[in-house]
Amino acid sequence: MSEARRGTNYARLALGAGLLALAALSVAAFVPRRRLAAVAGPLRDLARAPVAVAALAWVTGLWRDATSPQAPVFDDLRPFDEF
Repeated sequence: MSEARRGTNYARLALGAGLLALAALSVAAFVPRRRLAAVAGPLRDLARAPVAVAALAWVTGLWRDATSPQAPVFDDLRPFDEF
């Protein structure tokens, strides 16, 4: 894979976050409160599982990598001893 494609693609990250937000707003707007409460009980128990904790740690690592400061990339193909 080339160096340019190895970094984080912020457009894809923003699109994914927008889709997740749209899904959450859709559920909040269109699902009746009693049905949502009936479904949320087992999901709340599932969120305490070790797999969910590991997935949260993985996503946190992705977020840390995406937002960490990075060195500037010089892509002018000149040798460094030219200066």
